[in-house]
Amino acid sequence: MPSTLRLLIVEDSENDALLTIRELRRAGYEVSFERVETAEAMAAALARQSWDLVIADYALPRFSGVAALEVLKTTGLDIPFIIISGSIAEDIAVAVMKSGAQDYMMKSQMKRLIPSVERELRDAEGRRQHRQAEEALRDSEALKAAIFDSALEAIITIDYAGKIVEFNPEAGRTFKFNRDQVLGKRMADLIIPSRHHEAFDSCLAVEREATAGNRLELTALRSDGGEFPVELLLATISTKARPMIIVYIHNLTEQKRQEEGRQQALKLEEENRHIHEANRLKSEFLANMSHELRTPLNGVIGFAEILIDGKAGAVNPDQTEYLNDILTSGRHLLDLINDVLDLAKIEAGKMELDLEILSVNEVTDEVCALMKPLAGRRNIAMTIMPASGPDRATLDLRKFKQILYNLLSNAIKFSCDNGSVKVVLELGAAQQLRLQVQDWGVGIKAEDMPRLFREFQQIDSGTSRQYPGTGLGLALTKKMIELHQGSIEVQSAFGKGSTFIVTIPRQVLPAESRDPGPSGAAREL
Repeated sequence: MPSTLRLLIVEDSENDALLTIRELRRAGYEVSFERVETAEAMAAALARQSWDLVIADYALPRFSGVAALEVLKTTGLDIPFIIISGSIAEDIAVAVMKSGAQDYMMKSQMKRLIPSVERELRDAEGRRQHRQAEEALRDSEALKAAIFDSALEAIITIDYAGKIVEFNPEAGRTFKFNRDQVLGKRMADLIIPSRHHEAFDSCLAVEREATAGNRLELTALRSDGGEFPVELLLATISTKARPMIIVYIHNLTEQKRQEEGRQQALKLEEENRHIHEANRLKSEFLANMSHELRTPLNGVIGFAEILIDGKAGAVNPDQTEYLNDILTSGRHLLDLINDVLDLAKIEAGKMELDLEILSVNEVTDEVCALMKPLAGRRNIAMTIMPASGPDRATLDLRKFKQILYNLLSNAIKFSCDNGSVKVVLELGAAQQLRLQVQDWGVGIKAEDMPRLFREFQQIDSGTSRQYPGTGLGLALTKKMIELHQGSIEVQSAFGKGSTFIVTIPRQVLPAESRDPGPSGAAREL
């Protein structure tokens, strides 16, 4: 298909003409055009320059599509001619086609325009090659041979019985035959599978009676038995010796592959739309269910606290122990629900940052103080290396605490008894806050790294897993870091421990003040 198209359009409506131009440009053509409304203007345009295609409205106030076809025929030019009409009777359409128009269509059927244009331009090119071949045969056998042998597509000349008279070099390369092997043999027997013989013979019979080329799309056969899709264009030529038919063979393999690729791309696009919609509905469902679960759960926790405090009457030690178990389990479940809700909000784009100026050293000390009892139960030492100098940063306090809490609880959980956890804070010259949480625990296998930040996935999975958890902590942590325009990476060796490194801008900008371009997303590990 050519990338440029010189179009002469016979149309009294500028809007209809522009609609046609738009369809052609959407199909990839670079269209240069002229619109005419009278026979005189059309004749002048045809004399002034060359055109690739003529598209005419069937009825104009001072002209018509049929009259325009006659103007074109008087010039002797071979230009594809297509008629477009708002309404046309079937008998009139047949008469128009018999008069020499290549195609007609309703304006309501513009989806047919591009296939029709591609077909007629291809046919016109085939007719052009047909004329060149005839002229070569008439004027010079040497010129004929040069054109025939240098053609980039396979060309086979056959007689009316279908026997091969000429077989150009490209045909030899395409079908893996030598010229001497095929001369005098029926073309259908050599390169067309038997299941297509009837269709080819019918096309050949029509061509003997026709003046224009006939097309046939089928599967061709190489000498090694391999099959591939082709389009045949048959054109009759007259010679002094005998009439012959030239068969131009266009290999459709690449075209079919591209079409399959386009169809696959459309299929994938549709599947992606379904996936995104399912993900959106999942997030909405999680958010709604989290709200529905939190309400009764808060009631359970609240009443358990009232009973433990003795406000509803005295309870014995066994009852106190049971109530503490209820309270602990309820709070754990509430934390899980809150994590699910936060994750759903982030995925739905509804999570916002409540930014404020804070001291990263003070916040870190506060979170580490909360974690020390948990570490102390396993005799795990916690070391903090605070940032030197001014330690102010603009962050969301609650979410920054949650990031610290999740990383520290993860480090403690996967540390060995009597081990240690180190927290390092740095405020660099590039206005970046760098937080490192390091442990010397079990570490992470290289093959487990890609699953580390995926929701509801745990490295230690299965019925025999040693470490509790839901698989939400690190996934939620990563998303909260990205909300702060930051990133997280992991350095780990199995059996030797892990270091989580968080980098966040020291001054996070509100969402409405950010550059609309793509931000630095966290690297998926």
